[in-house]
Amino acid sequence: MTDLLSLKTHTQANASVIPLQYDLKKTTSGIVHIGIGAFHRAHQAVFTDDLIATGETQWKITAVSLRSANIRNIMQPQDHLYTMLERSNEKERIRLVGAIDKVLVAPENPQAVINVIADSSTKVVTLTVTEKGYCRDKSGQQLDVENDIIKSDLADLSAPKSVPGFIVAACKIRQKHQEKLTIISCDNLPSNGDITKKVVLQFAQKVDGNLALWIENNVSFCNSMVDRIVPATTAEDITHTAELLGLEDKSVVITEPFKQWVIEDNFVNERPSWDKAGAIFVKDVAAFEEMKLRLLNGAHSTLAYIGFFMGYEYIHQAVNDEHCLAFVKKLHQQLLSTLDPVDNINLPEYAATILARFGNESVPYKTTQVACDGSQKLPQRLLKPAEILASSGNISQPIAFVVASWCRFLEGVNQQGESFTVIDPLADKLVAVANQHKGAEALQIKHIMIESEVCSSALLENNDFIYQVISYLTLIHENGMRGALVHFNTETDK
Repeated sequence: MTDLLSLKTHTQANASVIPLQYDLKKTTSGIVHIGIGAFHRAHQAVFTDDLIATGETQWKITAVSLRSANIRNIMQPQDHLYTMLERSNEKERIRLVGAIDKVLVAPENPQAVINVIADSSTKVVTLTVTEKGYCRDKSGQQLDVENDIIKSDLADLSAPKSVPGFIVAACKIRQKHQEKLTIISCDNLPSNGDITKKVVLQFAQKVDGNLALWIENNVSFCNSMVDRIVPATTAEDITHTAELLGLEDKSVVITEPFKQWVIEDNFVNERPSWDKAGAIFVKDVAAFEEMKLRLLNGAHSTLAYIGFFMGYEYIHQAVNDEHCLAFVKKLHQQLLSTLDPVDNINLPEYAATILARFGNESVPYKTTQVACDGSQKLPQRLLKPAEILASSGNISQPIAFVVASWCRFLEGVNQQGESFTVIDPLADKLVAVANQHKGAEALQIKHIMIESEVCSSALLENNDFIYQVISYLTLIHENGMRGALVHFNTETDK
């Protein structure tokens, strides 16, 4: 029987495994991360692990799970050690990671989470809580005060459930001791730090105006751009890792060799020198954010929807389909025209690199996983550039086609007539609307756009754009996705 990876056993790992590069006994925690999952363990935790190896040993991570105890229950018996397996089509590389000190489960002990964020040793809080975790209203710019979790936290802040609730509760304590704090959002949202600041300040204002003022003056909110493909770990991955490692690791993360982290340099206290580990500190993240959100995330969502209806389970299968690839290249050409120059980045080369990364079949990413939460993802990924193009009289046919594909996805039935579950914060409402008007594409599009609020009023009132979406949804209904794609590519090649 294979031993479990732990502090006691990690030195028994096979020789091919890259070991820890520092003495764990000499490390202390200085970072709290909220929203621990595979992405964090393959991204920020790895940058931090590399930083600790340079000698800055005060930056271990206390991680927080806002809902489930699953990750804590897996990592705790392993003394929070885990392996990262980097895969490309040519090779794989395995290493140990020890950057996580412990995992707290918020529902079990919310006060423990408040206390660790409030502790003077905590200098930085990072977030990967997905788009939903910011508790924004439909505009995406304000705190949703009608959200049940926000209502609960405002009524009783002693046991919060939301990100704004935990941060404000901890800041009440930090205010007493005049302890500044830096918060970094690492989610795929434009101006993610600005959004975090807004929802936190709006929440704090409802709790205590003086506290809100203190937070505004003593807590910084950094925007950041993160990039790494991290699919869900499978049972086969765990078995394969055990063979490579020589130990069992139930917390292994699978990822690609590429990783990128661009951080706004807006710290109010000690700053981890993540640049020593390859991160980039900049004055303004906006250009990097837009580049990634449109070219990578926009293309990812596109391949998820069209690939799913082409019968593909994984993104790499979709991007290797000639019709899907031709379509995404057309989409990229339009998206490139909406972007400002980015320092030291050749944007067409970056776009080509993305398609090569998507083709990495050793890091399989399910189309259904990427297709989740479309109402939260599509506005910044594709509908904002569609509005930019429309404002200059250029109606984006590729984006209209993707929006039509998403509307088809909301029907919850695949090409074979089999039902599937649509995962989206607005799923109940949007699936009902999609099916209520199925077969009447104009009404279907109109009501989905209105109910989801995914596009601006200007784009919603742009008859040319909406007509394109309606015509492509009709095309998909009549010809299936493959037939619709072939028709689209043929017509746009003329």
